[in-house]
Amino acid sequence: MRNADGLQVLAALVDAHAKPDPNTGRREPIWFFRFDQGVNLQHHGFGGTPPEVDEPILEELQGQGLLGIESGQHDWKLTPTRQGRELVEHMRRVESDEPTAATGEIEDAVIAQAEADNKLGWPAVRPVLLAMRNYWEASGFPRHGIQLAALANALPDDHRPLFIATIRSLIAGDYLRPTTELSIVDLGVPTEVELTDRARAVIDGWPGAAPEELFENLLAVLAAQEASETDPVRKNRLRQLGETVKELGVQVSGEVLAKVLMGGG
Repeated sequence: MRNADGLQVLAALVDAHAKPDPNTGRREPIWFFRFDQGVNLQHHGFGGTPPEVDEPILEELQGQGLLGIESGQHDWKLTPTRQGRELVEHMRRVESDEPTAATGEIEDAVIAQAEADNKLGWPAVRPVLLAMRNYWEASGFPRHGIQLAALANALPDDHRPLFIATIRSLIAGDYLRPTTELSIVDLGVPTEVELTDRARAVIDGWPGAAPEELFENLLAVLAAQEASETDPVRKNRLRQLGETVKELGVQVSGEVLAKVLMGGG
């Protein structure tokens, strides 16, 4: 969808249709009557004044699979589809931009990313993706994914464009997947996203990551550990380990990591 008028009409239709008929106890279709003087919606579920609608809006909703229409000579019977009901449920869920868990880890990751030489390089982006995974986990593993408006609003204004660019890059790279067609208009990103199997492969060690992905992921982890380490001795060891991994190269390091993750010898 998607125009606001259409979504508001759909929400009103979904709410009305959800109220069982007081006589039959069943959900009944909504009547749309067409007269020479105009049109009229009728259903006990509206209670007060029904929403103002016209045929083009209803036909648009039908064309998008959100509304079923059974046509008569002078009337239509309207029934919201499952897709329409789910869209309204989603729309209302994301109306709130309150975080569902603490956002501190994401804020720290984006601030560190902003200070990196290559802000969209994997070593700078991986901590943001990991922080989003941890945020989703702390939120109770919601099935609909991660609401992005809350995260964007939690960031300082000057860091928000980098976060949005990172989200777009993670979607393009198949690390994040939109869970809805709705988008945050002023940001140009989906309202919600979820982690893909590719993200789980490089973050949580799931099978399926290519050797070069495992190699780059290990380097990113070592770089992050080195940057946060305060002990000079440990910091030097981490730097040396990173250099050793680079000397081994993608093929050897990636194959070894793949065998370890798969439980091989």
